[in-house]
Amino acid sequence: GAGRALAFGAKEKGAREVLIANRNHERAVKLAEDVGCEAVALEEVKAGLVRGDVLVNTTAIGMHPNVDESPMPAQALVGYSCVFDAVYTPMKTLLLQQAEEAGAVTVSGLEMFVRQAAAQFELFTGELAPVDLMRKTVLDSLQ
Repeated sequence: GAGRALAFGAKEKGAREVLIANRNHERAVKLAEDVGCEAVALEEVKAGLVRGDVLVNTTAIGMHPNVDESPMPAQALVGYSCVFDAVYTPMKTLLLQQAEEAGAVTVSGLEMFVRQAAAQFELFTGELAPVDLMRKTVLDSLQ
């Protein structure tokens, strides 16, 4: 899924350290082995015992209609410089609100969603995707 792609992408782009946490620790260990990085316990991340520069959420936690849920407690977000949430409905999830309050730059899943759609469009049609139009269409539909 998205977490796997982002972990490989971070490693490929030269991230000094990639840490994987998952609700199922065995899955975290397997992905970490595949990527060539370290698995950590999700409970340790939630407790603030494991920190990093960027936190990425690729679960559906916080997605409409469960907008009052966050995969992380607010206090665990202190110290992250950037928090990315793959969820795009709502655009500003509770996780992103909490991260913003903790001083992090936040990134919603909108751009990932649009870029995935654009890549699919190009694969199926052989034409360049109208990315700006696609982004505008999604934004208009979320209003």
